[in-house]
Amino acid sequence: MSKAFAGPAHLVAANLLWGPDRLWPRDEAGERALPWQASEGVSIGILGAGLGAWAATVARQVPTATITEFDWRSDVARWRVEREKILDIDSELAVAQTAFHEINSNIILPPPVRCSCILGVEPILAQVGSDILRWARLALEPGGVMVLEELTADTPSPSARGVRNGWMARGGQSAQWLRIDEMEATLRRNGFILGKVRERTGAHLRALRLELDEVGQRLEPLNKAIKQVPSLKKVADHFNCELNAAKNRLVALEQGTLAVYRIEVIKPRADELI
Repeated sequence: MSKAFAGPAHLVAANLLWGPDRLWPRDEAGERALPWQASEGVSIGILGAGLGAWAATVARQVPTATITEFDWRSDVARWRVEREKILDIDSELAVAQTAFHEINSNIILPPPVRCSCILGVEPILAQVGSDILRWARLALEPGGVMVLEELTADTPSPSARGVRNGWMARGGQSAQWLRIDEMEATLRRNGFILGKVRERTGAHLRALRLELDEVGQRLEPLNKAIKQVPSLKKVADHFNCELNAAKNRLVALEQGTLAVYRIEVIKPRADELI
């Protein structure tokens, strides 16, 4: 089997749909314009790091910073370990020189490093729930800033059918679809001070549309490989699942059921025990 399609079928499919080392659509404009806290950060954490493309981008823009990647998904962590054994020296991940750590949002353990800035790459609360915020408080230095880019339910009563059908193909059992006011209240309850809140629905819509426009050319290599290795059809099934979830998300964004907000939160300088 080609190395390009080796690994857990659902993650291979997402990586194929969204591009090399990605499990989430690329927002090129957002990645180019790092929050100033990241630009000046000495130690930057990437939360929801996936397969490493975001960390590589940050490492290139802030070469003096220490970049630490975190992900709560054990399947992602296992696959990264396997992939890094066979990485070519010229790959993006090898260039990034970052450290990767799996985190457990159910058992709150001290993180291996503390960060002055943490960037949430994928929607965190909508996938793993609010338990991870307790870990995030431990992972941030006093006065540190966490920047989340969250999908929010932008209607009083979001469609139960829409949530059930999945606006994200890989959401966990603890996923929480919150309105922006509920999300802000959750962050305050977990000891964070709210900073700037900016809507980025339009930017996410553009990024999602651009990625979906390239679906055909990204699926073509897999279709060719299936003729040689029929077992890869499982990857194609997951690809279609991820694609359908993305299309549902696009419709929800266009209709106003969903919105995307960038939320900056600060850990108080008084490092209280939680």
